[in-house]
Amino acid sequence: MPLVLAHRGANKRAPQNTIPAFRKAVEFNADGIETDVHLSKDGKIVICHNDTIDATSNGAGAVCDYTCEELKKFDFGSYFSEEFKGVTLPTLEECLDVVKNMTLINIEIKNPPVKNDLVKRTIETVHEYGISDSVIISCFNPEIIRESKEIDPSIRTGLLYGDDELGNEIRSFGVEKYCAQLNANAAHPHFSLITEDEVKRLHALNMAVNVWTVNDKEVIERLTAWGCDSLISDIPDYVLGVLKSE
Repeated sequence: MPLVLAHRGANKRAPQNTIPAFRKAVEFNADGIETDVHLSKDGKIVICHNDTIDATSNGAGAVCDYTCEELKKFDFGSYFSEEFKGVTLPTLEECLDVVKNMTLINIEIKNPPVKNDLVKRTIETVHEYGISDSVIISCFNPEIIRESKEIDPSIRTGLLYGDDELGNEIRSFGVEKYCAQLNANAAHPHFSLITEDEVKRLHALNMAVNVWTVNDKEVIERLTAWGCDSLISDIPDYVLGVLKSE
């Protein structure tokens, strides 16, 4: 049975990447969460999917152009519903305080606009919480995967890929070979891009397959039958219900 990870928290039940969304994931008994990290202007690790705050707050501009204190002044809940008015953007530490006991915490490093120490700081924070065994660092940028392993060879990493130029390159080369050359521990494909044979080849090399974003019953059943290790979903409560009915 695959693990079920709440994508940006349970983001269809509460504002994405906020404490209420992470608490919902815990309440639903999801196995873990997926979330996204950036560095603020003053070097704090903050959680937001986009490079900018425009789509999910009452503010505008790049995350990296604000201090953490300034980011905390924006409303990250009202875009979802009035029920969540005043919800603020969390730090990584605030997120981990909620989810640290979950089975798998998938922290996606968002590609920084300029070189910084986000990867190093993230890994240090994970170790400070004593949860390195339950964390996997993921990124669409292979160099971030490489950097993570250089900083800490023991940290688990997952290579994200979608239906774009890099994703096509990864699949043409062979996803298991591409991951192996990065010393990655897992492939994180979009659900439409993985095949049963690829799952078998990755498993043969002791690599996990953690698939995003899985919200459909037929897809849940197919990927489970293929032996995928984790299903990353916007609606973890629904996925858990489907799996329990099998």
